[in-house]
Amino acid sequence: MDKAVVEEKISKEDVQIIDVRGKSEYKEGHIDEAVNVFNGTLDENFGKVAKDKEVIIYCDSGNRSAVAYSLLVANGFENISNYGVGWTDWSQEG
Repeated sequence: MDKAVVEEKISKEDVQIIDVRGKSEYKEGHIDEAVNVFNGTLDENFGKVAKDKEVIIYCDSGNRSAVAYSLLVANGFENISNYGVGWTDWSQEG
């Protein structure tokens, strides 16, 4: 999924963006609409994940979001997408 697709989904408000990085990473910069749910506590915070809209998860490079994706799918979440690239790539794109 590329940045333009994510931005379009955000503009239509039919998506929830979840940043699974740590709080300090999130504070240094994040997608404006993103909710911070640290990957290490995701299993304790399933209630923060929307069930009524598409959820796109990201981290810094894509590794932690891949783990988060697997965890969410294994726990019955169906409308989950992994952004695939992370904050580093998002913040460097024009």
